[in-house]
Amino acid sequence: MLFFETNGREEFASEFVRLSRKNVFDQKISTDVAEIISTVRERGNSAIIEYAKKFDHIDLTPDQFYFDLDGLDEETLPLSEEEKSAIRFAYNRIYDFALQTKPQSSERGREGYVVQKYVPFDSVACYVPSGSFPLVSTTIHTCAFARAAGVEDITIITSPKENGVHPAILYAAKIVGARRILQLGGVYGVAAAAYGTDTVDPVQFIAGPGNAYVTEAKKQVFGVVGIDMLAGPSEIMVIVDESANPSYVAADLLSQAEHGSGREQAVLVTNSQVLVDVIEGEVAKQRSRLPESQAMDLVIEKSIFVIKVENIQEVVAICNEYAPEHVEILTKSPELIEPLITSAGAIMMGEWTPEPIGDFVAGSSHVLPTGGSARIFSGLNTGHFMKKISVQNFSRKMLEETRSAAEMFAKMESLPAHGRSVSIRFDE
Repeated sequence: MLFFETNGREEFASEFVRLSRKNVFDQKISTDVAEIISTVRERGNSAIIEYAKKFDHIDLTPDQFYFDLDGLDEETLPLSEEEKSAIRFAYNRIYDFALQTKPQSSERGREGYVVQKYVPFDSVACYVPSGSFPLVSTTIHTCAFARAAGVEDITIITSPKENGVHPAILYAAKIVGARRILQLGGVYGVAAAAYGTDTVDPVQFIAGPGNAYVTEAKKQVFGVVGIDMLAGPSEIMVIVDESANPSYVAADLLSQAEHGSGREQAVLVTNSQVLVDVIEGEVAKQRSRLPESQAMDLVIEKSIFVIKVENIQEVVAICNEYAPEHVEILTKSPELIEPLITSAGAIMMGEWTPEPIGDFVAGSSHVLPTGGSARIFSGLNTGHFMKKISVQNFSRKMLEETRSAAEMFAKMESLPAHGRSVSIRFDE
């Protein structure tokens, strides 16, 4: 754990962000990703087969790239009823939230109108990481929003495994209405979904979290396809005062440190030195009860930042400058701080809202912007899977009312044909 004090300095927030974010961009990752994408574009299936062998240690043939879900009976999968029930429970909550927050097209008037309509993408791919353990929840936290948007063709991208796709991901995929699973991982899977091959159909939009390589791949294919955001290694900021339970705080910090990449970050912000000392001891005690993990220990040593502040203004400045993926507010009055936070992926208020509840079953998506990108990106939502199209339908009266200004703009911008396009409609 690394310790800091603001000492009332206004520049602390920006200094801290420069320090903590200094390793967010890695030129080698960018170069490696560009090479893989270029090779997949040029060589298609043969490149994918080579990368599957190199990165996922598996021999694939093109007919194994896709797993078709149409003929799968999810109830025959080797899962307990408790596991199936948890997946259905989470899906129902998340899908309901996705429907409730779905953008609605504008009402159209009878005598002409200018409105905006929302149209779902035809085809999307949702990336589901599958390292040592399958991230079943990500299947739901991406595809449920695509389905609520009205997307008809949903593909899940996940790394190939010797024993095939994990049954929990298969079950979740059927529940959320995905059509197929593209068993290609990492950068080469993203490249295949973006550009297509002789076997893989390109999609319009790619969503979902991943490691630093997947995030960079999404960044580089943006423009060929739409993307949701840059969602890389996880991070949390926990804002606490003397009312916070130290054991809760320690548990919440460690929950983000266990994701496994070693690049996660956890930031504790408080005005209480006494609480800092107690929480440090709690982190050590709770860590000793968890499984061995070099990645977690690396995060604890180098990427858990503890900041002692002097007032609420400093808390807000640090949070909005850092723009964390998750913010927990464990204070006497979290409702006083929450309105002041303007840059964050998700905000969890009070001791009964631990961050992992958002990861699994709260309702909003756990796919959130990281690395400071919450300053400009929003968490995954139904609107991500929809295009916004303006529709203009003028009556003669509306054109008469706007004609003079339109013709003046045409004159100011030396576009006479534009002006004539309007005026010709009123020639006798």
